[in-house]
Amino acid sequence: SGDDDKDTASGKPAGVPGGVAKPKGPKGPMDEEPAGGKAYSKVPDGCELIKASTVEKILPGGACTPSAMDKGEADTPLMITRMPRWESDDSASYQSLSVSLTIGASVKGQYDLKKRSALNDLNGTLEVEGSRPVKGLGQEALVVDTVDARQGTMAKGEVVVRDGNASISVEFNYSRDDSGTTRKQADDAAITAARDVLGSLS
Repeated sequence: SGDDDKDTASGKPAGVPGGVAKPKGPKGPMDEEPAGGKAYSKVPDGCELIKASTVEKILPGGACTPSAMDKGEADTPLMITRMPRWESDDSASYQSLSVSLTIGASVKGQYDLKKRSALNDLNGTLEVEGSRPVKGLGQEALVVDTVDARQGTMAKGEVVVRDGNASISVEFNYSRDDSGTTRKQADDAAITAARDVLGSLS
């Protein structure tokens, strides 16, 4: 913090008069506040992370399937996790939306892990077609486009976001053959959904 910087500059270590002593004891996700970010502690159920109106816009008829962690029973003082998934009811074209949200002290590591996973070719089964940073979404965000390297029909737009003590990955999966979805539309859908997820946290 700014106070820590001032004390260090003046040669006053923590624990002496004029210094800043940090409180001791275990910390949970609500205590962690990485530099420049928010400390989120309140998270809705998984299926409520994205507004119904947003789901209807980017995945018409999409129905949510919660994971075992989405009701909060598995929340711990150190980590909160949500992993819901939405699938379109349109049998003529395949589209799905999924979220992986982690809130906790190790969020930077979680973000780096999600980013590496998004850029991984999965032993040649996926081909990364492109990636770019996303401005104005959390503290840092990256969108990655991949396609099934074997058949080239299934594709995915994924955005990975870090904000404060929250790490988010949103995937929009679609069929190139019958969904009519473009790469830009998939990216926009994932980014729009990620904004909803961030907006649902407090």
